[in-house]
Amino acid sequence: MVEKIREFFFGGDSYKREFKRQLKTLILITLGFTIAFTWRQTTFDTSQSIVQFFLNLQNSTTASIVTSVFITLISLIIIWFTSHILRDRRGY
Repeated sequence: MVEKIREFFFGGDSYKREFKRQLKTLILITLGFTIAFTWRQTTFDTSQSIVQFFLNLQNSTTASIVTSVFITLISLIIIWFTSHILRDRRGY
């Protein structure tokens, strides 16, 4: 009983393991957002070039809006595809 109380107030092995796991997750998410932010402009510029190649848009505002819609649609297709592939096949 005393050991459980001590573990509750001072943290035991399970607390240290959970803390390390949460810290690893935090670092992974932070680096993932850093990578995504770094590639953001490159992805947008490449997509804008593709949109302008096919649609010959001269207005930069229109090109920007169409490019954003294009990126959104591609992202939704990727999300749908990965959720379809990774779904739980047990039936519930």
